[in-house]
Amino acid sequence: MNVSVLYVGSSLLAPLRNAERELNREYKLDLRVTACNFGSPLSDNEWREVDNDLSEADVVFVIHVMDGENAARLIPALENHKERHAAVIVINCMPDLIRRTRMGRLDINRLVGDANSETGRHGDTETGRSAAGQKKVSREAIRFLSAAGSWIGRQVGGRRSNGDKNQIKHGHAQHLRLLDRLPGILRLVPTAGGLRDVKNYLNVFCYFLQPTPANVRSMILYALKEYVADERLKKARIKVPAPEHMPSVAIYHPDATKLFETFAGYQKWYATERRQSLVHSSQSKHLLLDPESTVGLLLMRPQVVSQTTKHYDALIRALEAEGLSVIPALSTLMDNREACAKFFVDDQTQVSRLKSQVLGKKQDQSPKSKAQTADRSRVSQILSLTGFSFVGGPAMNDSEAAAEFLQHLNRPYRSAVSLDTQTIDAWRESQTGLNPVQAGMQIAIPEIDGATEPFIYGGIPASGVEPVALDDRCVRFARRLKRWNRLRTAPRGELKLALTLFCFPPNKGNIGTAADLDVFPSIWDTLNKLRAEGYDVELPASANVLRDELIGGNAEGFAATANVAYRMSVDEYRRLCPYVDEVENEWGPAPGRVNSFGGELVIQGLQLGNVFVGVQPTFGYEGDPMRLMMARSGAPHHGFMAFYTYLSKVLNVDAVVHVGTHGAMEFMPGKQIGLSGECWPDRLIGELPNIYIYSVNNPSEGSIARRRSYAELISYLTPPIENAGLYRNLATLKDLVMSYRQSTNEPERARLFESIEEYSGQLNLSVTTAGASPPS
Repeated sequence: MNVSVLYVGSSLLAPLRNAERELNREYKLDLRVTACNFGSPLSDNEWREVDNDLSEADVVFVIHVMDGENAARLIPALENHKERHAAVIVINCMPDLIRRTRMGRLDINRLVGDANSETGRHGDTETGRSAAGQKKVSREAIRFLSAAGSWIGRQVGGRRSNGDKNQIKHGHAQHLRLLDRLPGILRLVPTAGGLRDVKNYLNVFCYFLQPTPANVRSMILYALKEYVADERLKKARIKVPAPEHMPSVAIYHPDATKLFETFAGYQKWYATERRQSLVHSSQSKHLLLDPESTVGLLLMRPQVVSQTTKHYDALIRALEAEGLSVIPALSTLMDNREACAKFFVDDQTQVSRLKSQVLGKKQDQSPKSKAQTADRSRVSQILSLTGFSFVGGPAMNDSEAAAEFLQHLNRPYRSAVSLDTQTIDAWRESQTGLNPVQAGMQIAIPEIDGATEPFIYGGIPASGVEPVALDDRCVRFARRLKRWNRLRTAPRGELKLALTLFCFPPNKGNIGTAADLDVFPSIWDTLNKLRAEGYDVELPASANVLRDELIGGNAEGFAATANVAYRMSVDEYRRLCPYVDEVENEWGPAPGRVNSFGGELVIQGLQLGNVFVGVQPTFGYEGDPMRLMMARSGAPHHGFMAFYTYLSKVLNVDAVVHVGTHGAMEFMPGKQIGLSGECWPDRLIGELPNIYIYSVNNPSEGSIARRRSYAELISYLTPPIENAGLYRNLATLKDLVMSYRQSTNEPERARLFESIEEYSGQLNLSVTTAGASPPS
């Protein structure tokens, strides 16, 4: 017998494989379970495999399929093989798919829009109860069937049709309260007649809600027992266990033997068993859930319940290895607010207020209220590993509710990525990186909620059945979070910062240029503010002095465009930078010809106490400086690589601030989105927190900076006035001068010079040649 499971996510495959193996061993069923992840559009070859599986399936499960393209192809495929299927069980999918649910006498198509008449037909003929009582039970059963089967689809449909935001915002809490009553209602639903199949669907849904390995096994066995006419099933006298119950929100830790439903229970375990296991570790003193060094993690509940947590476990241990403690909270599929309020806030008044946001009650918006919440926070930052929006899950996004809730928490919010709809192998080989479904769901939507650090840390291998960690990425990510944490907690006078200016095209006149920003006065004001807040800053007398010191200084002695702050030998460069060989394949032996002098690499900038004002090197290609922008191959030149190596390995700055729109680092070769350790922006920024002062009118390139260099954007407004430009004759003269400067043809230069003289006379301007004769 055959079961086909079409699903979205990464938590089901391993339990399905285990269920197939265990059921065959126990009942000798010759069972074959096929599974396909519908997280992204399937190729024609993949669709042929799906269609073949459907043609042989006795029972079909369709779970979490919301993608229009896949659903559009699946619906006719289900119809084509309708006579073969003993049951089609569709859970949490788009409405058109939900209507394909068929289990015995239950056909959702006949129930849609006519639930009352359906209950009337089964009213008082099933049991000896009173007609009124039986109708009430039947109506409740149909109501739960609708809620369980198509809640996500109804939310999407409701949002499109009437835009009732209150219904959408608070529907999740109503949904959970409804499902809490489900087991009690099921005991009253008769097991004979037409309602038997309604009850069977709801029983399957109860297993689905708690996708432990045992419940996934029971879900398949239950469907086979009820709907497949096979003598082996009858002879086995199968008794399917009741669903295992798991808490909807809880705290998980890979070293614990249970889930913790209260923070107090987790805190006690963490302070005793956890600390004892690390008594000889130099990090043990930090593992006390100190709010200043604790990361609040949001985990997908199905992953933990189904015991597919290898990627979570590796990241948790990497964070703890860096001296950070963790509160890994299980979150419900659709809403993270309940878990955050229960486990990340240490104040019952504030917990009640935050929880009431979930239920839609009026909130206290006073500044004092927000400050109290922040002071009572148990975490220093929040890291979502769910891959979905903060409020809304996979089907929708309530960014207003998310922003309101996170504003009260007042803690940095980050969202890392596990590869759920493509394999690790496909991601590594892709020039693009993430596929469109993953990029939209796990990068773009969390960004709307305010999430940063879209870092890839795990996924499913091509030959695997469950997510695994990318160990080197987990270590890198943990170190980045540790550095972000240090920025919040270290004394200001100890912190080192690098303010990076741009110089494009490369000449003295373009140092410190940026779109719609007066860079040097902005930096000078920033330095003033930093010093006032306790940073160690040696402040120049004015913005003009700062400019003169940076552009002048010792620059002339090194034939450089700016002051040289550091000279890096090739030996030091090789020792500190692990990518030198790859750079040499593109640019030849170090130090190369860009940003080098006398066999050394030169770092341009000014050291002002603990603040370094540096000049980012040019792209590198003369005549084609944009050639490297997001190229599929190539590498930054030695000077560019040495600059960021200097910041991270020599100065060991705590953060880099890129000043203005925009630089070159985020446009270096590599994947477009979802970078790997082979991508040059990822290599250049390394573990440095990146703060990017970016023009508010350029969100598209700002998104590139966020996604390809993990930047936290601080927006600045465009100037309230614009450059009026030159009137026609002056504009013509400007064009003539530019043509003269760029021309290499002497006769043409002579003609241009004559035209320049003519226009200058007309405009009452004189041509000064500094004693030189005009070209002949």
